[in-house]
Amino acid sequence: MTPRFATPVDASHAPYVIGLDVGSGGSRAGVYDATGREVGKRTHKEPHAFTVGDDGTSIIDADQVVEELRTALGAVLAEPLPGPIAAIGVDTFASSLVAVGADGNALTPCITYADTRCTPQVESLTEQFDVDELHQRTGSRLHSSYTAPRLAWLRQHHGEIFDRTERFMALGEYVAHKLLGTAALGTASAAWSGMIDRRTGEYVPELLDAVGVEADAMGAPRDPQDAVPIAGTPLAAEYPQLTDAVWVPVIGDGLAANLGIGAIGDGIWGISTATSGAIRQLLTGDIPELPRGLWAYRMDGNRTLVGSAMSDCGRVVDWARQTLALPDDITAMDTQTLFSAAPSAGTPLVVPFLSGERGTKWRGHARALFANVSAATTSEDMLRGAMEGVALSFLRIADQIRSVGGSPQRIVLSGGMTEAIPAWLHLLADAIGEPIDHVAISRSTMRGSAVLALEQADASLVPAEVPVRRRVEPVAAHTEYYRERLERFEKLSDLA
Repeated sequence: MTPRFATPVDASHAPYVIGLDVGSGGSRAGVYDATGREVGKRTHKEPHAFTVGDDGTSIIDADQVVEELRTALGAVLAEPLPGPIAAIGVDTFASSLVAVGADGNALTPCITYADTRCTPQVESLTEQFDVDELHQRTGSRLHSSYTAPRLAWLRQHHGEIFDRTERFMALGEYVAHKLLGTAALGTASAAWSGMIDRRTGEYVPELLDAVGVEADAMGAPRDPQDAVPIAGTPLAAEYPQLTDAVWVPVIGDGLAANLGIGAIGDGIWGISTATSGAIRQLLTGDIPELPRGLWAYRMDGNRTLVGSAMSDCGRVVDWARQTLALPDDITAMDTQTLFSAAPSAGTPLVVPFLSGERGTKWRGHARALFANVSAATTSEDMLRGAMEGVALSFLRIADQIRSVGGSPQRIVLSGGMTEAIPAWLHLLADAIGEPIDHVAISRSTMRGSAVLALEQADASLVPAEVPVRRRVEPVAAHTEYYRERLERFEKLSDLA
């Protein structure tokens, strides 16, 4: 279990901030001090789950989330703190949509990033736009995770609701609307809609026209420094200890994850290894040309989160456990020997697209492929090959990030998959050719929202560095092997 990155209440330092985090498994609140550490055990989680359907539905009741966060806030504020609360930071799962009527109430559940009912509308919009040119403008591809196809779907299939909608909100924007009376939409969250220009922060008029929405029906993006004073709001009336605090506009969980693990500077990459995986880097200044395989989400007038993701990271481990007759507890295997051994040409070559390909070529129809499998291939060989495939998937993303941000000065990594089998980092470090720091922190996204809140409370504060659990150095000869292996991987993946 990851040790808590926390400090006792009597050893903590003001100013204090609160992080709010809405993920796929629940809504959380936590209190942090000026160092960015959790204060005592001032954290609380309200579990939830998405409602899903065979037709691609993935939704959650937006008002339920509001009440979960209200409850979580009450729990962490139940006991007094030795100093004032200066700010509240908020992150949610990215790319969400709630239709809101003229009375300020939700007309629809929150449609989540995982809802695929708008896939036909993606195809229709793809025919209307030069997708590569649109990618350069918005920093995102046309995909079912983004807002434009969802708006087109809502208009086509639920026209009566569409016509009654006063505002289309992201989930975190709706939370602020209900708790504060101000629908505060962060620029970083608006960027995840795939509808704003990554250079100007304004909505792309052609996209609005294509889906039949006026600009004033969408939230105006706010940079983090455009925080909302909580004084005089319903939230302050409910929790007077928040009267002097500000509410930082919502950000997406990817940005929060980077901030939470310490991937903040231009030269630092953040890698997430959960069910899915991602590499992200926060860059300052303009990015003239964005590689086709990356997304770029504007954070504010000077910073952009650049990166890409894969659908299958920890999911590959789950598949291997279930399909290859491996132990239910994969940690019972000698994965250290398996993954730290020198690479072998006899290892199966695996393209691990079990759920389609996101970065770098965005082929949702792609599926996993296996090559170099013989009668002598063992389940351990298959596991090694599958995890090499995950490492190569990260390498493809790393190559494109290097093309816009240069080689990293540092890589920090977190995630449940690596917690389960930390030895696989040998494969990843060898493939990327860089040292990797596996940091020891849980609830990194909630901490990320708190770190952003600290930045608004006092820009001079420097959050404490997250402890490093282990550093894994690459083996140069192995890196050369994976570079050659990547060429075969790409040729095989084109058949997927």
